Amino acid sequence: MNDPVLIFFIALAAFLSYQLFSVLGSRGGHEPKEGDRVASPDPAAEQARAAQQAEQTPQRPQEPLPAWASTVAEYYPGFDHKGFLEGAKSAYEMIVQSFARGDLGRIRNFVDPEVMKTFEVAVTGRQNAGQSMSVTFIGVEDAEVVSAEKRSEHIEIVVDFRSDQTRVVTDSDGTVIEGDPNRIDLVRDRWTFSRPLGSRDPNWTLTATDGAAA
Repeated sequence: MNDPVLIFFIALAAFLSYQLFSVLGSRGGHEPKEGDRVASPDPAAEQARAAQQAEQTPQRPQEPLPAWASTVAEYYPGFDHKGFLEGAKSAYEMIVQSFARGDLGRIRNFVDPEVMKTFEVAVTGRQNAGQSMSVTFIGVEDAEVVSAEKRSEHIEIVVDFRSDQTRVVTDSDGTVIEGDPNRIDLVRDRWTFSRPLGSRDPNWTLTATDGAAA
C-alpha cells in the first residue's frame, strides 16, 4: 500500500516545479540563444561611420554654367538656366497658339505692351477679314540662347527657337488661303525676354519677336 506522506511530498514537488516553470517561461524557437544576441548599435558610432562613408564617397563635380547663364547669375544668384529654357519653350508655344486663336487675354501678363499692341493689330486685321488661323505644335526642337546682357535696369536674353508646326489660315468659308494642314513646317523665331533687375517676380516678359536667321 502506498505511503500517504510520500504521495503528498511527490505532489508538492510537482506543483512547485510547475509554478517555477510558469514564472520563468520557456525558451522557444523565437528567442535567440545568448551567443546569437546582437548588441544594440551605439548611435554616436553609427553617426561617425556614416560621416566617414560620406567623406569617402566621390562627389560629382557641379556642371559649369554656360557663359550666358553666368552673366545672368551675376544679377540673379541661383539662376537656373535649364529651368529658364524649359520655361521659354512653354511660353513660346503658349503665346504662339494664343495669338493664332486670337485669345490674347491669357498671355497679356507675359508680353510687353508694345509687343501686345502688334499682336492686337494683327488679330483685329485677321478678324475683320473674316480669316481664322490654326497652329498645331508637333514639338519644339530646340531653344538656344543667342545672348544675355544687362541693358539699363533690365537683363535681356535672346533665344532662337526651332519648332515643327502646322500653320493654316482659312477664309470665312473655311477655304485654306495660306499653309497646308498636311504639311509640317520647320519654323524659326528669335524672341527676346526681359526681367527687371532686383525683381522678385520670377517671370520673364517677351519684349521682341523676330524671325531667326536660317
